[in-house]
Amino acid sequence: MKSRGGGSVVFIGSHAAFLPLVPQIAYGAAKGALTSASYFMAQELAADNIRVNTVVATYMMGPALVGYIEETAEARSVPEAEVEAELSGSMPLGKIPTDAEVAEAVLFFASERASTITGQQLLVNSGLVMH
Repeated sequence: MKSRGGGSVVFIGSHAAFLPLVPQIAYGAAKGALTSASYFMAQELAADNIRVNTVVATYMMGPALVGYIEETAEARSVPEAEVEAELSGSMPLGKIPTDAEVAEAVLFFASERASTITGQQLLVNSGLVMH
């Protein structure tokens, strides 16, 4: 990137850095460390026109979450819609972001439209975590 005159690094963070569950404490700590590292990298690489940002995702409606919903519904003997409603109900917008919506945020940070943005986080989480 340096030899090409710049570029963009986009990390994928997680809401677990802000709202870690006890079984995910190591994962949450690692995602928190990633956020800190991205700030330092943004400062160090700015002189080389390299932008560093983080897209912070939450649960994403994609194959992994669909599998979780199916397994949880089966284990509890409840409809899948009930499990999905529990997850989306924890989000102020009431909608679980899709993996495609998270990908759009990544594409934005990687694009020229974000040419003056570095050291930032974009939380794609339907309001689950707000700053």
